[in-house]
Amino acid sequence: MTTRTMGLLAACMGLTLTWLAAGCDTVKAPGAATPDPVSAAAYPQVTALEGLGDYVSMDKPIVTQDGKRPLHVVVPVRLRSDREVNAQYRFRFFDDRGRPVHPEMEWRYQVLPARAQIFLEASAPDLSATQWRLDIRPAR
Repeated sequence: MTTRTMGLLAACMGLTLTWLAAGCDTVKAPGAATPDPVSAAAYPQVTALEGLGDYVSMDKPIVTQDGKRPLHVVVPVRLRSDREVNAQYRFRFFDDRGRPVHPEMEWRYQVLPARAQIFLEASAPDLSATQWRLDIRPAR
């Protein structure tokens, strides 16, 4: 072997060892979460999850809050399909700072009839709730 070939071989071995050593680093920082591009103010109040958004329409929610009783919400929804759908829904309630009010509502089962309006409703667990959201998903 010539001196030039040996130098090239040594450089390649050094580079390979550097790559191998870097691959053996067992101390890694956790992956950082990315900021949500949808702000809390822009987040939809009614979400139709897992493909139901193409089939579920809503009308203006009816919200009752008089300070004597917990926040009460009624949301008229209609399925734009010729077949009924087994669904689940839950309301989530938040205080005036945007924090969830506990206990959170469990998912409730509801048959969404074909092309007919129904009313999904719930009351907040206590008087601290001032905001709400409704999630609708296919039944599980």
